[in-house]
Amino acid sequence: MVSALFSCTSGLENGDFTGVAGSTVVASGGSAFAGAPSSFTAGTAATFAGASGSPTTSSGGSSGAPTTGGAGQGSGGSVAAAGSSGGKGGSGGKGGSGGMSGGAAGQAGQGGGEVVVQPPPITGGSQGWATRYWDCCKPACGWKGNVGGRTPIQSCTQDDQPLSDNAAKNACESGGTAYMCHSLQPWAVSATLAYGYAAVSKGSDFCGKCYQLQFTGGSHNGTVDAGSKALLGKTMIVQAINNGGVGGDQFDLLIPGGGVGLLDACSKQWGTKDLGEQYGGFFLACQKSNNFDYEKSKACTKAKCDTVFANKPDLRTGCEWFTEWFGAPDNPAVTYKEVTCPDAITNNSGLKR
Repeated sequence: MVSALFSCTSGLENGDFTGVAGSTVVASGGSAFAGAPSSFTAGTAATFAGASGSPTTSSGGSSGAPTTGGAGQGSGGSVAAAGSSGGKGGSGGKGGSGGMSGGAAGQAGQGGGEVVVQPPPITGGSQGWATRYWDCCKPACGWKGNVGGRTPIQSCTQDDQPLSDNAAKNACESGGTAYMCHSLQPWAVSATLAYGYAAVSKGSDFCGKCYQLQFTGGSHNGTVDAGSKALLGKTMIVQAINNGGVGGDQFDLLIPGGGVGLLDACSKQWGTKDLGEQYGGFFLACQKSNNFDYEKSKACTKAKCDTVFANKPDLRTGCEWFTEWFGAPDNPAVTYKEVTCPDAITNNSGLKR
């Protein structure tokens, strides 16, 4: 099934990470299993033009106005197909996720941004897998001592307002006020490309590195579920912003509603206990209540996204991304390789190497 979680805790000095917890993966039959870590071999970095459009939303492929910053209008339903160029983005921010209900993800608004091109297939990559989580905790790369002199990722207040104090205490600790910002949710760039963030186990100097994940259509579970199978041909580029008890070949993707894991600041931030399964989130809870029927479980998860995040548009978009672009997979298998971060990812997180 899905996913694993963890999160990093208090402010650390000299690049050390402490207080991270191991994650658990729940198999389809409900039994727990752990994937064996494998060593990571960094590939040759490849450069991809970042989509630098401001966030846009649209429904059913109609155009949507930008919700923050930047110029231009979202072109919901325009697709950057494999090997072809997508729409142009505005200045700063994310590409839109509009038009997904119409079948294709909308591209960023027009206005002088770089053209987004589907990255070439990975050659010489490593084999890995992806899980999911969202615990609302301040990420490890939000601490100044962990980013090698770079600007750390900004944390947010309980009501998702940017914090100016990078030393603010993690909300997953008693008395902490620093939460994960909602803007770190994943988003679709095209029908075959998405951007996002992840927790990894890649040594001490991992903050800000990006990895291309090429989905193989298989699953780490050993059985090929419908969601993982449908991911074949899709690619995701993620920036590493957290660490924890994950395998060396594992990417724990930041997805709202993906499960809080060991640490939980979401109950406090969201004001609800409706978090789904601790490891697996909304989807696993829906699978259990629907006898693991794929279509019913996916529809149930979408309903959870709409209900729990009714007043939190960024989280709702990121949660619905899981059922729409991502297709609600169970621990999908990937071929991965380190790449140069797209501008859209680093502009959004504020962390650049």
